[in-house]
Amino acid sequence: MKTLLKIVGAVVVVAVLAFAGWQYQQMRRAKNAGLISEDITHDGSTWKADFTASIPAPEETVFNAIRDVEKTHNDRLKAVRIVSQTENTKTVQMDFAGFGGQTQTLQLEFKYLPAEHKIVYRTVDNPMVDTHAEYDLSEIPGGTNIQCHETAKMLAEVPAPDNVVKQVIRGLFVAQLESLKKSLNIASTDEADAGDEEPVFPQSN
Repeated sequence: MKTLLKIVGAVVVVAVLAFAGWQYQQMRRAKNAGLISEDITHDGSTWKADFTASIPAPEETVFNAIRDVEKTHNDRLKAVRIVSQTENTKTVQMDFAGFGGQTQTLQLEFKYLPAEHKIVYRTVDNPMVDTHAEYDLSEIPGGTNIQCHETAKMLAEVPAPDNVVKQVIRGLFVAQLESLKKSLNIASTDEADAGDEEPVFPQSN
């Protein structure tokens, strides 16, 4: 019995260490992508996320890169097609590599407000989630500050713990930052300097 308890205890310790290592890598990835802070909360099936990030490029350059969403590059993104567009709006379909090799298609409608340094977008005809988001850009020394405000209402039940949903919401935003930096040919730093502090992002419970 003691031997069994020792084995179970060892397995638990390994699992905890593995999760901690994975979480650390996710935080480091977010920091390298430019994420500075986050606040993710929910009231029932409605989730709200507020992110702050910085990109080392001029505000106009960042705005144009986000506007040209059809040029986005991402390991999970297989294709982007423009459905319709006007001078200040654009609707696109995105094909993502989903679980089990299945392709998932997402349609988004963007509205561009250059005079306000703002881009807003929403999901179109998505049976799973209704998302509305806003990017507010501002010039800062050495780059651009991005304030992202997102509201997502789950239209179908999500059988996952809150922490997992938060990881998904954060992961999608981090992937957008990585794609943006790739489009701008900005390399992310994979290793922090020895004196750097570890990433700690404010987050509401």
